[in-house]
Formats: sequence, structure tokens, C-alpha cells
Amino acid sequence: MDFPNERSSHSAPTPRMGGIAMVAAVVLSFTSWVFLASGEIFWVRAIWAVPLFALVMSGFGLWDDLSGLSPLFRFSVQIAGSVAILLVLATKVPSFRLAGYSVHSAIWVPFAAVWVVWMLNLYNFMDGIDGLAGGEAAVAASFFFLVFAHYGESGWAAVNLFIAAASMGFLVHNWPPATVFMGDAGSVFLGGFFGMQAVAASLMTPIPFVVLVLPFSNFILDTTATLIRRILRGEKWYTAHRSHYYQRMTNLGWSHARVTGMELVSAALSCLAAILYLRSGAQVRVLVVSAVLIGFLVMGIWVSKKDTISAEKKNNVDQG
Repeated sequence: MDFPNERSSHSAPTPRMGGIAMVAAVVLSFTSWVFLASGEIFWVRAIWAVPLFALVMSGFGLWDDLSGLSPLFRFSVQIAGSVAILLVLATKVPSFRLAGYSVHSAIWVPFAAVWVVWMLNLYNFMDGIDGLAGGEAAVAASFFFLVFAHYGESGWAAVNLFIAAASMGFLVHNWPPATVFMGDAGSVFLGGFFGMQAVAASLMTPIPFVVLVLPFSNFILDTTATLIRRILRGEKWYTAHRSHYYQRMTNLGWSHARVTGMELVSAALSCLAAILYLRSGAQVRVLVVSAVLIGFLVMGIWVSKKDTISAEKKNNVDQG
């Protein structure tokens, strides 16, 4: 059970390991597909590495849900696991061309590991209100299913289809007001999968890395901006808090359903931006990414302004 505390966004004790069912649905469905449909593609293209990594990380997330793990131990396991899988991928793609230069695995593996671990943790950080993490997964995975299917990448399409379906099934119970939370077992699975997929699929399919990242613009920018702000303020950035932008919106009195709905609309718009990115030349692609960044910047400034005004009113009332 997840019991409310001063940093919680819920007010009643709620079961928090619903992610186990979601992960089990994905693993059982995809495993069946591998053996019944196209196992050769699965093994030759090393697609197995991505859901396996996500499953292992989910296991440690479940351990953390049950007993609590030290941040250092969690981080060490995440780094070790991501590097191990990335080294497996490096045997398939030892180097690739970037802006006319050959990038060897000795260079791209460390950078990719940092990205995967960051994505894994930020997805966990964003699992703070009803429906948000599961809804984001449903939107993004549905989009990825369509994109991979369009390019004939059946293995990647299948695993994203199963994740989308499992996330939608979970949302039946997690949509505001939630009757169950996914816990770290679920959020770490999703973050690990999407983070590793962005690297692996961009190396082995025609789909660019940016397209596999854009649907998570709201999660990435919220967490990154919040982390930078806390560091600049000298706060203990590695401790739990309630200063993410989505949390600040709920602090303004907005319901979980309203905030989650806004976040999912922004995710869908980011998916449309990813489609435009796919269909455009280099100059338009720069404009697409810039437009997404500017859009979220404006939204962040607006939320910060509303939050500041609300805090000032509360201080005036307290002083009065």
C-alpha cells in the first residue's frame, strides 16, 4: 500500500504494485508472438535486448517497492544493466555515421548509457499523479506501433502494440481517481523500455532517434528543468519533492484528471511533431524541434507565474 505523506498527491492509502500485471501482460503477449510469429526477426535483430532490459529493471523496481533500496545501489544496477545491453547492441552496430563521421561504440555506448538511465529515472519521477505515466505510455507506444508498422519493422511494432494495450488496460484502474498505482515495478519498466528502444531502434531501423524521443518531450523537459532549478537553488535534488511542473499544476487546485488530460494532449501533439519531423528536410526538422521546445517553455513560464501568484496570495492571507 502507498500511504500518503507530505510529498504525496493522493489522500487515501492505495495499492501500488499494479505495474506487475501490466508488465506480465506485455511479457506474456510478446513472448507468445516471438514463438508463434517471427522468432527469427526477434533474435537476429537483437530486439530481445530491449524488453529484457526493461524486465530486469522492473524486477529491481519491484524489490524497491517491497523493501526499499538505497539510491546508490539502484543507480549502480541501472548503469551496469544499461551498459551490458548496450554492449550487446554494439556487437550488431559497432559504429554508425553521424554528420559524415564514423562514431565508434567506445564513444556512443557511454552516452547512450547516460541517456537510458536518465530516461528510466525521469519516467519514475513523472509517475506522481493518477493516469499520467500509464497514459503517456499508451499514447507514445500507440504512435510507435504505427510508425514501426509503416516501415515494416514488425518486431518493434509488436512490442509497442502490447505495451500500448497493457497500458490502456492498466488505465482502466489508474485513471483519476485511481484505485491502484503502478509502482516502480511499472514505471521503471516503461522508462527502461522507451529509453533503450530510442537507442536500439535508431541504430537498427530507419527511424531517427529524435522521433523516438519527441513523444516524451513533456516528461523530459519537465524533469530536466526541475532538476536544474533545484540544483541552482542548492536544494537536495536527489530527494523526493513536489516541484515538478505537473505537481505545481495540482498545487494550483487543478484536478488530476485535468492535469493528466493536458499532459496527454501535449504528448499527442509531440507525436504529430514527430511525424512532421519524419516527413521534412533538415531545415524544417530544426524548426519542428524548436517549436516543441518553445511551446513547452511558454507553458512552463505560465505555470511558474500562476504558481508564484498563488504563493503570494497565500502568504498575504497568512500574514493577514
